Amino acid sequence: MRNEDLLVLPSSWLPGLYPRRGGVAVPAPFPTKDAVKKLERLVAAKAGNLTGSLAHPETDPDLRAAAQGVASPLGAAVVAAKVLRHVAGTRVDTTVIADAWIAAHGLVFAAVAAAELVGLRVGEPGARWLRPNEPIVRRLPAEDTNLEWLPILGRVRAHLVAANDEDHAAVRDVLATVRTAHGLPARAVTSFLMPECKDWVDEDIATCTARTAGHSVGLVMFALGDAEQLSRFTVSPWRTQLLASDGALATVMDGVGTALAPVLGELLGSLLPYHTEERERIATALAALPDDDAFRTLIAHAEQPQVRLALLDAGQRFPVRAIRLLDDELFEAYATGYPEALELARPHLGTDWAPARVPECDPGEIPAPLLVHSPLPELPGWADAAILPRVRLSTGRALPIDTTRRLVVLLLGSRAGKPPAGLDEVVAACDRASLAAFGWALFQRWQSIGMPTSGTWAMLGLAWIGDDDVVRRLTPLIKVWPGSGGHHRSVAGLSVLTGLGTDVALIHLNDVAEKVKFAGLASSARSMLHAVAGRLGLTGEQLADRLVPDLGLRADGGLVLDYGPRRFVVGFDDQLRPTVADEDGKRLKSLPKPGARDDATLGPAAYQRFSALKKDVRTLAGDQIRRFERAMVTGRRWTAPEFATFIVGHPLVSHLARRLVWSFGAAADGSTVDGSFRVAEDGSYAGVDDDTLPLPGGALVGVAHPLRLAAATRWADVFADYELLQPFPQLGRETYALTPQEAKATQLDTFDGRVVPSGRVLGLERSGWSRATPQDNGHQPWIERPLPDGLRAYVRLKPGFTIGRPGDDPEQTLSALVVSRGRIGYRRNAADEVQLGAVDEVALSELLRDLHQL
Repeated sequence: MRNEDLLVLPSSWLPGLYPRRGGVAVPAPFPTKDAVKKLERLVAAKAGNLTGSLAHPETDPDLRAAAQGVASPLGAAVVAAKVLRHVAGTRVDTTVIADAWIAAHGLVFAAVAAAELVGLRVGEPGARWLRPNEPIVRRLPAEDTNLEWLPILGRVRAHLVAANDEDHAAVRDVLATVRTAHGLPARAVTSFLMPECKDWVDEDIATCTARTAGHSVGLVMFALGDAEQLSRFTVSPWRTQLLASDGALATVMDGVGTALAPVLGELLGSLLPYHTEERERIATALAALPDDDAFRTLIAHAEQPQVRLALLDAGQRFPVRAIRLLDDELFEAYATGYPEALELARPHLGTDWAPARVPECDPGEIPAPLLVHSPLPELPGWADAAILPRVRLSTGRALPIDTTRRLVVLLLGSRAGKPPAGLDEVVAACDRASLAAFGWALFQRWQSIGMPTSGTWAMLGLAWIGDDDVVRRLTPLIKVWPGSGGHHRSVAGLSVLTGLGTDVALIHLNDVAEKVKFAGLASSARSMLHAVAGRLGLTGEQLADRLVPDLGLRADGGLVLDYGPRRFVVGFDDQLRPTVADEDGKRLKSLPKPGARDDATLGPAAYQRFSALKKDVRTLAGDQIRRFERAMVTGRRWTAPEFATFIVGHPLVSHLARRLVWSFGAAADGSTVDGSFRVAEDGSYAGVDDDTLPLPGGALVGVAHPLRLAAATRWADVFADYELLQPFPQLGRETYALTPQEAKATQLDTFDGRVVPSGRVLGLERSGWSRATPQDNGHQPWIERPLPDGLRAYVRLKPGFTIGRPGDDPEQTLSALVVSRGRIGYRRNAADEVQLGAVDEVALSELLRDLHQL
């Protein structure tokens, strides 16, 4: 077990840390090679400007004399100020200045020069504000400090930490004289450079007030060394400076340790929602502090994703503390995953709770890809395998936790469409249900911390270790993420469904393609479906036929619910809504709940089975009805064997098939019809005269469109006689045709100038229309619909839509209907426009029907 009372600062924060003697160990500063020559070159580059600065009458005489005379700390500071202003905003490493001072004159000289430097500024003569190209170097007011030069001070401080005792004492003696000769700003510099001089820091804390501190407060903050000093340091601005950078916070944590926890807690509670960077910085600091109050603060704010992430990191770092202080599901997770920590925490729990133990597998049973002997990389706390469900092998015994950590490392390599090398061997050896539970729990941990992009692998890995239950849980999230800026995350989620590739996964992928309201996501889902269909040698529609589940129905499309003494028969109405009848065939309003006389096991199970059926059918019914209506409009055709297997032979789809009129013929697009029929209750095919109608060999079957159904009126009488309600308008469907004059025109003015609600125009997208590709500023000035033979119909709109904000305008004014064979743009291209009479009669009728219904 690691020491839970040890403060370990985040490694990424250490480069910005201002070290101190006795503090966090950091590498000693490595002097810049040829530092003196590099500084001389920098000075030479600004020699003319420097000469002008010194000659200017507003330059302080003592600064001029110091810079032109024998080398002195003040003169070096004046020169450095000009150099620093010259290289501001460049990539020049300014620490070369401190290294050059030390190399040329020693540490004492450098410390005094640094103290002088922060009292200088470069600016325009007579002006208040600094300008980089102005020549004047002047002293700051006595109460002010220039923290622009703080990196130079930090470099000198780092050299002082590494100095031997003799050099360190020499610097202290000289800086002591600086303190007696100057005010708070200079004294604050000395405390910053030597924070181990506690009496100096105490004196500066007592002197700091909101009126006198100025920028010196930052220097004193970086010198704080214990809880007592922190308690007396009450100048308000310092808390703002504390959060300025990772290095600033790390420096104060190094000085005062866990005493900073209450301050961080107050700051965390005061942040506004948009303070994301500050929130993350505070939470990371609290997670590093070995302190109960810090941990409790994380628990109290754990509903915030950034804090949740830090809490999980803290739990991984301090499992005993986590077990003592947590009281939610995370308690059991840590108590189960860290048994040694549980025993250490047990005296504080007041309970003898013990986790269920799972026998672990023998080393020889571990899959080869997990038998890697290289050191484990550091994993984030949210991906800690110890707090995730155990993964079992097919033998029932669990992988050791350290081995499971290697599984997490393996999943780190997950990419869309590409499983990590060796993972398939691991999956083959594991119990799939436990592996899926592990993967989903890992995903939920990632979800709980705000789903940062760096952790997307946790979701992508579900494509290889998930199951159908994961599909059912993930798909609702995929559908809503784009609404909160998560389009790319949703597309990654679709790749999980594709990667799993089960019937259930593909059904849900198809559901996204058909029903999701976000056009970009629906397009991605369709593309993935087409890719899957292509691998199987099918069209997208043929794949969709094969993905309709039978929901456990009997071959005749029915279902018997057995309550023991009573039985009920389930059927379906014209909208595929489940219906219930008793054993005598009497229709019931709803399925009765099991009573006292019903079988205690069969009754509740049957009732739950019906509840699940209603939910599943509710999802499927609309999809299948829309598919059949689209097939009628587009002229889609099935081969006779396909029709018999996937339509008539399907226990659920057959209910819809019996409520439609079908046509057959040899044309693949349904443009010619040889005959029509309906599907009888026994699955046979009946003509309009109710005679059995065998399909001729090679016949192609489709949903009959009334424009191509000669016996439409007679079929309407047949359906009325049999009391067959249709799932969508077919026999009674409105049809439209052009006049001879309209057929010769290239535009139809019927709808020109018509004002309609924007919502109705958007509703056309359900019928195959789409908004224009976004133009300048995201403007979408027309709607369009694809037609047979590569044609496109479009109607321009005023004012049109704006991508991402379709509801900005409540109404749209339509223009004329135009059909084009080319690309549609802002301006009409007459050369691409075709006569309306060239459009397929069914496609044209449906086009006009859509517009009339507006």
